[in-house]
Amino acid sequence: MTFEKGYFLSYFLLFCVLSLGCILGYAFRGRTIESLKDALNDALVLYGRRRLTTVSWDMTQEDLHCCGVDSFTDWREKIPDSCCLDDYGGRKRPCQELQNSLTIFRGGCFEAITRALLKDAAVLGVASLGLAFVMVPAIVMAYYMLAML
Repeated sequence: MTFEKGYFLSYFLLFCVLSLGCILGYAFRGRTIESLKDALNDALVLYGRRRLTTVSWDMTQEDLHCCGVDSFTDWREKIPDSCCLDDYGGRKRPCQELQNSLTIFRGGCFEAITRALLKDAAVLGVASLGLAFVMVPAIVMAYYMLAML
């Protein structure tokens, strides 16, 4: 295989994979969001039993300022400290005893994660489509180089 054929085929395959990824990502976005909610509910049950799950929940709740999957009421028995708002001194407020908007993150993590993913997905989708359109002239030039041989 000559260099021109390899160049053309590699660009063409990369273009097809990139385009297919964009189309499938857009087509199955609803199913992905549903499976995310199921996974969050499954992981909620494992909080306190598995260290990695516990650390992941704590980091997610603190970074996204959320609590539970849909709300803080998902934590039936004991609300984790990661759901508690920070005091001015960097300490956590006692939100287990007094559950109100001054001591606890009210929003659920599913909504916060979905919002962050959709924001990033839009940027990724636009960048992927932009790259695909930039690849078209390179594919056309490679085809003409191949045809000239």
